[in-house]
Amino acid sequence: MKCPDCGAQIQEGKLYCEKCGREIQMVPEFEPEIENSIHTTLSNVATEITASGESAEEKQSHQTENGQGAQKEGEEPESAEFFWPPGKKQIRLILLFVLIGLVSGGIYIALQFVPGYQYALGASALQEGRYHQALSRLKRAGRLSPNNVSYLNALASCYYGLEEYAAAEEVCREVIGLEGSNEEAYRRLILILEKEEDYQGISELLQACQDREIRNLYTDYLAAPPEFDMPGGTYYKKLSVKLISNAAGTIYYTLDGSEPDENSEVYTTPIPMEAGAYTVRAFFVNSYGIRSDVTEQTYYVDVSVPDAPVVLPVSGSYDVPVRITVEAPPDCRVFYTTDTSEPGPDSTPYEAPVWMPAGYSEFRFVAVSPGGVKSGETQVSYTLNLHPVLGTEAALNRLLLTLRAAGLLKDLQGNLEGKKGRNIYTYKYALTVNDNRYYLYREYYEESDGVSNATGNDFVVNYISGECYQAVELEDGGYRLLEIREAPQEDGASETEENEP
Repeated sequence: MKCPDCGAQIQEGKLYCEKCGREIQMVPEFEPEIENSIHTTLSNVATEITASGESAEEKQSHQTENGQGAQKEGEEPESAEFFWPPGKKQIRLILLFVLIGLVSGGIYIALQFVPGYQYALGASALQEGRYHQALSRLKRAGRLSPNNVSYLNALASCYYGLEEYAAAEEVCREVIGLEGSNEEAYRRLILILEKEEDYQGISELLQACQDREIRNLYTDYLAAPPEFDMPGGTYYKKLSVKLISNAAGTIYYTLDGSEPDENSEVYTTPIPMEAGAYTVRAFFVNSYGIRSDVTEQTYYVDVSVPDAPVVLPVSGSYDVPVRITVEAPPDCRVFYTTDTSEPGPDSTPYEAPVWMPAGYSEFRFVAVSPGGVKSGETQVSYTLNLHPVLGTEAALNRLLLTLRAAGLLKDLQGNLEGKKGRNIYTYKYALTVNDNRYYLYREYYEESDGVSNATGNDFVVNYISGECYQAVELEDGGYRLLEIREAPQEDGASETEENEP
């Protein structure tokens, strides 16, 4: 079938043109000439009856005209059982036509009370665009069979064609009340509400619809209240609550139980909840500006906020390297930053005492409970004035000379015997061991392609005397110093013995 408006091919079973939106009213096969056929049949019967009642004189006259002989003298006349005397022919014909009229009229009157007959006539007129003729037939069919959704849909279509949208809307709602999954009624009703720009009405209509497939057809019009990814209640850990909408749009929310509006917080990321009570109230506005109802959930986050970590030494100026130690609350982990940013679980974890950096530095520490609750911050700042005799570069040269003299390096560039790569040494921090002050350098092996990896060896240089040692870190964060001695092994490894300076 082709669309009568645009000529596009309409797929079988479709009730409207997908190209121009023209509604296609499918009607049952029906011959509108049925009434004429009845009258024609009855007329034929009357003619036959009239012919059979012809008078004897007329019959004899017809026989004479047809060449048949007249009755001979002395012969008995043919039977006159049905012979009406002249003058009664007209009476017979009148009675016959009265009978025909009564039968025909009875059939016609009876058809006025057959809903399928009325619907078929109305649907045929509707398909031809004769809306006014269709309206009376379809209204009669609807009165005779008030719960027939096919009749009602055809009536709504007729009203729509007459641009009587209020009447069409009323009938569509009646159909939906009878059959909540009638897609034709929903489609026509949504078209009407679109013309009226009543998008809120469309949203309310679809929210009340229990048919998932119909709702999915018109998702963009829906403005369902936001959904929470977890129910309200009491929780013993930190929360991150998500709000979910059914379509593209904006969610507005409040956390203190107040009524949200378009000036409230806009939801963009999950809502963090650390401790206390949170009453979240939210609503959704879709791309048509349709606003949903307000929905809410209340959450009680019952977790204890840990104490802030204790940090030593206190802020101040120092002239010897000291270790920064942190005492964490029970079952908590400590994290810190040195770039003035706010510390949190993604910051550097504190796992052992940290040596104070030379110069000025700032530390921010925070404790985090197993439930993810952060403590208050502990902030400290230090100024470490080393007053060295050797700077870090001069101390590094002293270390390279010592390692070369011990046969651990081939030259001061860190090259090694029998290897293509070389050793490089990076300054890490200053430290104090047995009241002596050192720079610590970490050893890396650099491949010929420039890739480097730590070897696990650390060395220290006394920045006052220039003495060099290998340093072995202890479990408590301190160091044990070993003398660097020349080793006889071919692989260049050094034998050292412990020497506590």
